Amino acid sequence: MTATRQRLAPAERRQQILDAARVLYSDRPYDEVSTGELAEAAGVARGLINHYFGDKRELFLQVMRDSVLMPERPLDGLDGKPIQERARLTMDWILDAATTYGQAWIAASGAANLHGSSDIQAIVDEADDRAARLVLDALGLPDDAHLRARLRPTAALTKSVCREWLQRGTFTRDEALDLLTTSVLLFVQKDPPMKEPRP
Repeated sequence: MTATRQRLAPAERRQQILDAARVLYSDRPYDEVSTGELAEAAGVARGLINHYFGDKRELFLQVMRDSVLMPERPLDGLDGKPIQERARLTMDWILDAATTYGQAWIAASGAANLHGSSDIQAIVDEADDRAARLVLDALGLPDDAHLRARLRPTAALTKSVCREWLQRGTFTRDEALDLLTTSVLLFVQKDPPMKEPRP
């Protein structure tokens, strides 16, 4: 029995393809997923993959963008709180996001290292910069280029901690939250005064 294909608006059809691709790429690397599988999972003809995304690579990159770019919206309920509490609430929100996106977020976040590709690295770099801006805003700190540069390396730490917590089970959520909160506060502090060399 052949299922009748439902007529969808272009935006809905495009999202249907993205959703199917996200499921496939959450379990398997890019090279192991064929265009035919993507089309079958989405319930569309192969030609629609090219119509909406150009090729399989562009579809993968869009899945990456959707998985690693944090939403550009301010966090609520932080006004008037000390920076330590703001940092903890912010990292708690990021851990919630990691739980929501799950393995797809972790896999996509690490894909630049796996593929060594400049287009993937550009997406990861954009995501890291956006996350740094979001954290600075949440902490009530200025969007300063130097502070952003100090925070961007914490993105790699955050992904590693989430991998330990979600995939390996070596951290509890509370341990992950404590570690990330402490790290973010350390990275945004001003440089400590130089110690006198020991005689």
